[in-house]
Formats: sequence, C-alpha cells, structure tokens
Amino acid sequence: MQEELINLRNEAIAQISSVENTIDLEEIRVAYLGRSGKFTLLVKKIKDTPSEKRKEFGITLNESKNTLERLISDKKQEMIKSISEKRDWFDLTMPGSKLDLGHLHPLTKVLKEVKQIFNFLGYQIADGPEIESDYFNFEALNIPKDHPSRDTQMTFYVDTKGTDLKPSETILRTQTSAMQGRVMEKMKPPFRVLAPGRNFRYEQVDASHGFEFWQVEGFVVDKNIHLTDLFGTINYVLRELFGKEIKTRFATTNFPFVEPGVDTYMQCTICKGKGCSFCKNTGWSEIMPAGMIHPNVLKNAGIDAAKWNGFAFAIGLSRIVNLRYQIKDLRTLTTPDMRILSQF
Repeated sequence: MQEELINLRNEAIAQISSVENTIDLEEIRVAYLGRSGKFTLLVKKIKDTPSEKRKEFGITLNESKNTLERLISDKKQEMIKSISEKRDWFDLTMPGSKLDLGHLHPLTKVLKEVKQIFNFLGYQIADGPEIESDYFNFEALNIPKDHPSRDTQMTFYVDTKGTDLKPSETILRTQTSAMQGRVMEKMKPPFRVLAPGRNFRYEQVDASHGFEFWQVEGFVVDKNIHLTDLFGTINYVLRELFGKEIKTRFATTNFPFVEPGVDTYMQCTICKGKGCSFCKNTGWSEIMPAGMIHPNVLKNAGIDAAKWNGFAFAIGLSRIVNLRYQIKDLRTLTTPDMRILSQF
C-alpha cells in the first residue's frame, strides 16, 4: 500500500510539472484530489491497512495530498503570471466589448400587448394549425366551394400525394377565422375567444401586403349581442394600442361569415392622414374587418342561432405593428437585417 501511494504521488507530480494550461491542470486536480479522485479513494483503504503500518500510511497520505495541493496552486499562479507577462500591453482599465443582446421582435411585442388587452376584457387565447382543412378555413365559415369570395383569397394548396387526404382539401390557412369553427364545435357558449396566428395568401407583395401576414381573430358568442358592442370593443382596443386621440371610421362591407359586415379604418399614423404609399394615399388604413357572426356559421358548429348570437373581428397584426412604429413598408417586418431589427 505504501509503495502504491508513493508511485501515485510521483505520477501526479510528473503530470503537474508537464501540464501547459489551467484547464488540464484542473482535470489533474479532480482526478487525484476530487471527490472521486485517486487519493480520496486511498483514504477509504486505511481501514484495510495492517494496524502496525496504518499510522505511517496515514501520515504519508496526508503529506502527499498537501504536497499535490501546494504544487497545483503554485503551478496555477505560475501560469497566470506567464499569461500576464505575455500580455503586458493589456490595459485592465479598458471597458470590455459590448455584447449584442437579444430582444423581442416588434410583432411579438405588439402581440403580447394585444393579448393583455383582450385578457382584461375576458377573452381566452386559442391556438390553431397553420396547415388547415378546406372545411374549417372556408365551408364552416359559410363559404362553399363555388363561392366567389374564394377567388379573392388566392389560396396555397398543400400537395397531399401519397397520403390518405383528398386532393385540394388541405391548405395553408388564409385567415385565423378558421379557428371559429374549431372552437365553436368544442366549447359551449357563452365564450370570448382570441386566436392569433400566421396566415398565407398568394398576393402581390407591396408596402401594405404580403404573402405571409399575422392576424388576430376575435369572436364572442353570447345572448343579446349587438353591433354597438362590436363598435365599442374595436374603439376601446385601438385606443389602448394607439392612444385616445386616434380617429376611426366604419364602412359597410360584405363577408360571407358575418351579417352585417363592417370594415374598420384608422387614420394612418405614418402620414398623419395626408396620404402615403402604405395607406395608398387615402390617409386611412384598413385595420380591422368585422361584423355580426352569420347564423349559418353558428349552425355549422351546432349552436342554436335563435338563442345565441355574437360578433367577430380580425385584427391585421402586421399592419398594427407598421402603424404603431411608423414603418412605411410591411416587408420590413420579415427582413433579417439586424440594422433594422435592432432599433426596436
């Protein structure tokens, strides 16, 4: 045992003497003096040492451990000193290099705020698939296959060859309104739901349109819901996002899944109503199409339209972000250019 101890000590000393960096030195320390190190294991063998040699073995073991600890400490200080001497040009008073810190994308920041506003109003947050069925995206929303409004959506169809899915039945969703049917089939009214998400349409890309865009769908189903409830909700939300001084106006429109339907316009914050490329020189930006939920949509989900009614709206989140930060081009939100994104 005594010979084994001495050989182990000499082995460790040789390794300490030849080590060239602090990382390897630390590995040597752990290998010999760590919790499961070789010298630590030898301590457990003291009880197996003959009683007449136990004292001598213990003394040698402690001396060896102390020697190795001192040698490791000295070697570490020697390395640090050597590094300092090689870098005598280094000024310790100089500030360090500034690290690039990550931060939230403007879309994420505004979406978080929108969710907080609607949570305050009692809305639940729902999430759904971006790869959607034709049924939920269109038919459940009172848009049959021969409806002319389908032509305005320019849908991306998913190739389902080699699967059990029917051709032309699986798409990239064109609107988060697809969540209406999904939620209504599973929840019993009354309810208030907010469904944010990304959508896709084959559109001509310009300053205010993109083939990929974010939308926040909201819908309420309850008893005695009126159009004035919808107007009040829209005005409250937009004023929370943009301030009390914003100007809004409504125009009648037609969507198959609402009756009556309205378009919400907000005075363009980029040009202050004077006209620019983003608002197509009108001074107003379409921001929130909405309306009273069509009875057929309720019936398709198994809800008694004679007892329940409600309203729905779709916030163009990408446009909200552009108007919030006075960004003149929607394409800026999807650029990977850090010079732009670092400003938010």
